[in-house]
Amino acid sequence: VYGLTFDVAAFLNISPDHISPIEHPTFEDYFHCKRQIIANSRALVLGADCDHHDLLREDAKAAGIDVTEFAMEGDAQVVTRLDPNNKEGFIATIGDGERSVTLEPMALDMTGEFNIVNAAAAIAIAHRAGVPASSQAMHAVQNVQVPGRMERIRGGDNLLVYVDFAHNYISVKSLVDEIERVYGERNPRITLVSGTTGGKAIDRREGIVKGALGRVESFIFTLDDPNFEDPTDIARQMQSYVTDPAAQTQIVMPREDAVAKAIADAREHNDRFNVVLVIGKGDETRNIINGKPVPYEGDSVVVRRVLGE
Repeated sequence: VYGLTFDVAAFLNISPDHISPIEHPTFEDYFHCKRQIIANSRALVLGADCDHHDLLREDAKAAGIDVTEFAMEGDAQVVTRLDPNNKEGFIATIGDGERSVTLEPMALDMTGEFNIVNAAAAIAIAHRAGVPASSQAMHAVQNVQVPGRMERIRGGDNLLVYVDFAHNYISVKSLVDEIERVYGERNPRITLVSGTTGGKAIDRREGIVKGALGRVESFIFTLDDPNFEDPTDIARQMQSYVTDPAAQTQIVMPREDAVAKAIADAREHNDRFNVVLVIGKGDETRNIINGKPVPYEGDSVVVRRVLGE
C-alpha cells in the first residue's frame, strides 16, 4: 500500500500479535507500522474502545484528518446495541443528538457480538464515504457471509460446530464469550480444536489457550501450519498451558482426525448441548509443512463429511 492515499481508513483494535523473528520484533514496532494507515488517509474511522485510543486520536490530529468513532453500547457517532428481542440481532444509530438516525433492527448472517462491532465499523465507513444514514444500503451488512468466519454447521439438536479463523488470545476470547452469551443458558459443553503456526507469533500458543481457559471443557490440539517445527511439539507446548484441572486435553494428528475426534466425543456426550469450535484455519485449504504448501480439504469440508452431510 506504499504510496496510496485512502479516502477512509478504519482502525478497529490493536493487541499483541505477529511478533517473532520473521515478523515484528516488538509490539511497539507492530503498532507503529499499523498506525501508518492514519497518515495515509483522508478520514479515520476509529473504535471508541480501542486500546491506545488517545494516541490514535493524536495521530489523526497530526495528520489533519477527521475522526468518526464507532462503539458497541458506547458514546460515538455510530453506535450498535443488542436487540432486546433477538439475541443475534442489533440496532444501529448514526449521528449525535437530535440529528441522529436509528436504523431498523438487523441481524447478521455472521453471528457474534464482535461481528456486530465490525458492522458498526462498516456502517461508519459507508457513512463517512457519503452514504446517507437513511439509505437501505446500510442494511447490506446483514447479508454478508465470509467462508471460515463464524461458519455454523448443525450436527443435530445437541451439536453445533463453528469453523472460525480465531488464532490468538483476543479472537479466541471473543469467540468463547459469544458462545457463552448466546448459549450460556443451555450450559454448553465446549470443545476447542486448535493448533498454531510454527516459526512465528510464538505467543499465540499461550494466548489461544488463555482465551478459552476455564470455559472450554475439552481441548484437542492438532496441526496448523507448523512449517519447519514438529506439530506435536507445538501441541505439547499448548497443552502445557492448560491449567484448569477439570479440562480434558488430547493431542490428535492429523487435523482431519482431530476434527473427527471432537465430533465423536461430542456425540458421546449427547446428554449435553455441545459446541465444537474448530479454529485457526477458517477456509484455508493448505497447511505449510517444511516450507511447502500441502493440500488440505478445509475445516468446513471435513466437518460436513464427518457429520455425514
